Amino acid sequence: MSDDWMTPEVRDAQAMLEERMRQAEEVLDRVTQYEAELPEVKLTDDQIEDIEQRIRSGQAPPEVAALQARIDAGEFSWQDIASGEALRDESVQAAFATSVENMQQAKEMLDAGYDTATVINNDPNRAPEDSYDDEPPDSFLR
Repeated sequence: MSDDWMTPEVRDAQAMLEERMRQAEEVLDRVTQYEAELPEVKLTDDQIEDIEQRIRSGQAPPEVAALQARIDAGEFSWQDIASGEALRDESVQAAFATSVENMQQAKEMLDAGYDTATVINNDPNRAPEDSYDDEPPDSFLR
């Protein structure tokens, strides 16, 4: 079929569409490559049990507690979250949004030259303790 009927505007729109499709395919290829490079994250049964105990003992924000209720209902699992499968879910994103902000703040402090102990002591979710523990805090659940 002849494309003599196309106006310059239609030809421009078609060219723009083809360019956007090419760009989208490039982005998809990069995402696929990055995804293949990511290590597989697998939680052990003990780690899952520890997470659930902390949540049920009240050490988690309401968003994470609500997430646990959905896990208990069988909507998804902690493995789905750890692997990234459930990260498209808005409630999963919301549950960890504060943690991401806290991690960004910690990175900024480290980049600014603060030592690790200062960064850890500045964690707004850190439980008050009298002594420094060199183990990384599990504050993302609080």
